Amino acid sequence: MSKKQKESKDDQRQFWQMAIETWQDSGMPVSKFCKAEGLSEGSFYNWRKKLAKGDKSEAAKQKERSSSAFIEVSMPSEKPGGLELVLTSGNTLRISLGVDSKTLANVLSALCEAGLC
Repeated sequence: MSKKQKESKDDQRQFWQMAIETWQDSGMPVSKFCKAEGLSEGSFYNWRKKLAKGDKSEAAKQKERSSSAFIEVSMPSEKPGGLELVLTSGNTLRISLGVDSKTLANVLSALCEAGLC
């Protein structure tokens, strides 16, 4: 298949995908939609079937990928920035590295007095 033929096929696929999505949003029967848009009803049904098959094969690929025994995990690239405390109130207190211990003690004391920890 030549590059031009492939582009033409991709353009057709994109056109019909957009037409089908527009039809779905319209709530109109297929026959009325095709007539209003000047589309062949037969072509509409053929492309809807063809695109649905493509979606199913992609869904099958996704299912195959998700059934793997391994899960991809990305690790943060930054070093941790300190400490996080989740208070009984549900709030989170983030304490950065290098915080003055006296200041931290005062903050924690104030939070406890307010009944937040």
